[in-house]
Amino acid sequence: MAKLRRIVQVLFLLFFILLFIKARYPYDEVKLPSDLGLRFSPLIPLFDFIDSWSLSLRYWPALIILFLTPFLGRFFCGWICPLGTTIDINSKILKSPSNKISKKWQKLRFFKYALLVSFIILAFFSINGWGYFDPLSIFNRALSILLYPLATLLVENGLLALSDIPFLEDAAYGIYDPFKNHIMPEGQAFYQHVFWIGLFFAFILGLEKLSRRFWCRNICPAGALLGFLSQFRFYERIVGPACPVCNKCQVECKMNAIPEDDISLTNKAECIECFSCGEVCPPKYKAISYRWRWKPYHSPVDYNRRQFLKTSAGSAAAVGLLSIGLVNKDENDKMIRPPGSLPEDEFRDRCIRCMECVRICESNGGCLQPDRIHNDITDLWLPVAVMRSGYCEYNCNLCGQVCPTEAILPLVLEDKKKVPMGLAHFDKNVCIPYARNEDCLVCEEHCPTSDKAIKFDIREVVLPDGSVKKVKYPYVVKDLCIGCGICEDKCPLIGKPGIFVNTENQRRLTKTQLA
Repeated sequence: MAKLRRIVQVLFLLFFILLFIKARYPYDEVKLPSDLGLRFSPLIPLFDFIDSWSLSLRYWPALIILFLTPFLGRFFCGWICPLGTTIDINSKILKSPSNKISKKWQKLRFFKYALLVSFIILAFFSINGWGYFDPLSIFNRALSILLYPLATLLVENGLLALSDIPFLEDAAYGIYDPFKNHIMPEGQAFYQHVFWIGLFFAFILGLEKLSRRFWCRNICPAGALLGFLSQFRFYERIVGPACPVCNKCQVECKMNAIPEDDISLTNKAECIECFSCGEVCPPKYKAISYRWRWKPYHSPVDYNRRQFLKTSAGSAAAVGLLSIGLVNKDENDKMIRPPGSLPEDEFRDRCIRCMECVRICESNGGCLQPDRIHNDITDLWLPVAVMRSGYCEYNCNLCGQVCPTEAILPLVLEDKKKVPMGLAHFDKNVCIPYARNEDCLVCEEHCPTSDKAIKFDIREVVLPDGSVKKVKYPYVVKDLCIGCGICEDKCPLIGKPGIFVNTENQRRLTKTQLA
């Protein structure tokens, strides 16, 4: 069973990576929507229920996992979770310490339950903290912003370097062509906050030097939810009378779910059904088996009433701190969300910072970027349009199609073209016609709306030498501008552009309006 589990782990890892690669422009979701993998997250139905007080069948993969967990235990963690598989691979590389060495961290198991309770309390106040710690969101975020861009940069440059060597040229291009056709048909992506997202991911992997699956044992809120549902599970580990008490199973258990003082027991809230214990059990004894037991014993979670009260007090303090901060009005006009985004408070509440919209954006590492902190920590890594780096393609509506939580609504293309993200403004101090009295038509030429949102006021101007010339002074028609940002992106000025987009005139939609 342990070998089968490893095969299934690898297959699911490849499945999630395939869905990730599929999320690109142009996009075809008919057979397999690329956000399907993110909808496996066990946390999504819980927090969606808190938000809407209803269970959405949109999250059917996660609902199936939650339904089976009371019977099978935390099988998601041991068989499906791509972050867990990545941690297992990394554990082999880092050579994580044994349970005997790392048992001092056992007392931290309560922390994952404290985090889960905290996030539930915060969710009732429409504060989304769980999205930062959701394992599938973390995995997709790392793939989007760090691993995929880095891998494609190294592979592409490496193959091009090899192609310069005469006897390797044909072989290099033989690999390069399918690589560009199937793995990286778009251009190289560049994102902001790569360092911090990479540091967070490296921190999770680096915890393996403290103990195996440190993240899963002590921090992961999804593991806490599944552990809570696994307390009374029916499918469990059975130790027969032939057990020689060699303790190999206890040493091998990656979750330290087997008590050192009684290896016949199993902590059901921690066991992830990896079957590693049975694999190391000496074959001549075959003392360990897994089977259904209809009168199971109870494995209480490592979380007591005092810890709950402390968590509740800390959560209340967090709500207060996030509520009394002064809002920086100068920063708010820079937080331009993708077209079809819910009203800001609802958008923040539902967005899990998975970067799926950032990944699929037609600008490919241009327009949509993970945001920085403007007013408080909840600003961090929300998708934001950075028009100087890229623009919202007029004929693209993919961000709404792949959002797993519908923080961005799936607008049809014709509707998306009519929903303004913001409004363009001219900075007359630097705009070429205003600052230099010279014609510049770039912004008007690139404006994609059928009736141009940028028009010209042609006026005669007296130059310093006394001569008179006609100059086309551009201006923006508010009712026609959709804030796509192509004008800002294409502005020929180096540095500060002569035209910029802010959140003025943006239209935020609700699900009711979409229906």
